Amino acid sequence: MSTEIVRRAIAAVVIASLAAPAARASAQEKARDPAAAEALYHRGRALVSEGNWSEGCAKFEASMELNPAASTLLNIAKCHEHDGKLAQATVAYRRALQLNQDTLGEERKKALEKVANEGIAALEPRLARVRVTLKERPAGARVARDGQELPLATLGEEIPLDPGEHTFEASAPGFRKDEKRMKLGEGEQISVELALVPAPPGADETRHPPALAGKDKDAKASSGGAPVWAFVVGGVGLAAVGAGIAFRFDQMATERRLVDECGEDLLCPGGIEYDWQSDNARKNRDFYLFVGLTAAGAVGIGAAVVGIVRGVGQKKKSQARGPIVAPWIGRGEGGAIVQGAF
Repeated sequence: MSTEIVRRAIAAVVIASLAAPAARASAQEKARDPAAAEALYHRGRALVSEGNWSEGCAKFEASMELNPAASTLLNIAKCHEHDGKLAQATVAYRRALQLNQDTLGEERKKALEKVANEGIAALEPRLARVRVTLKERPAGARVARDGQELPLATLGEEIPLDPGEHTFEASAPGFRKDEKRMKLGEGEQISVELALVPAPPGADETRHPPALAGKDKDAKASSGGAPVWAFVVGGVGLAAVGAGIAFRFDQMATERRLVDECGEDLLCPGGIEYDWQSDNARKNRDFYLFVGLTAAGAVGIGAAVVGIVRGVGQKKKSQARGPIVAPWIGRGEGGAIVQGAF
């Protein structure tokens, strides 16, 4: 054996000996602390037994981070199940079965395996299952469920989901977005078909779900086409008129008191204790407030009536789709634009 071959062999052994500890360090980047994990596990069990699922489940998650164990993962599965996250609970049970292979002691391993299998068997029938399909797949097509984008490979496949409300949507550049919302019951199996329709140039590439569109329509119908400001101005006008009338009554009462004390000609003799000057000023102030407030209130009520009439009239015209004439003025020219259905 030549000296060169020996040198290469020694170099290979040295490199291998240096690389092995590095690989072990990389695999053990996440520090484990079995003692702390066990303490967190028992604390989580105590909190859950007291009904404090939120804090107890957080302890299980922390324990799992420090030292993964099948028993801890089974408790995490129970936490998901308690929160109604049946799909996540099922996944946790299946992961616990895999992790259980490292559990020491055959009896304990069998006991944990039984708990996991029973959990899966109980949840499987309760899961909803959805098959999402997309009619066309143009370039840049995207499909999402509950705001989370899905790989296109999931299309046509039956996917388990938690029962409850879910939103499915498809979008692509140059196409109208299709969105469907539905509520799934336990064990329900449905197919959701999404369709992308080319959008006209310059059109909004969104399509509201039917439920939302119906609510918008009902809201517009309930408003009757009248602008909100008309009701606000009308209400303020009525309040102003009411205040003006109140000042008018106060003016009449003050005048009556002046007549009683000073006579019809309102000439009060000197030396009397009655303060006729104060009442006379009050009478005049009430009169001016009465005139001002009632006039302003009348204007507000009139403006409200005009706004309501115009709003209702415009709504009827838009529903009838009659012609609309819009004047226009340019530099040195002018005319009118006529739009509508004839």
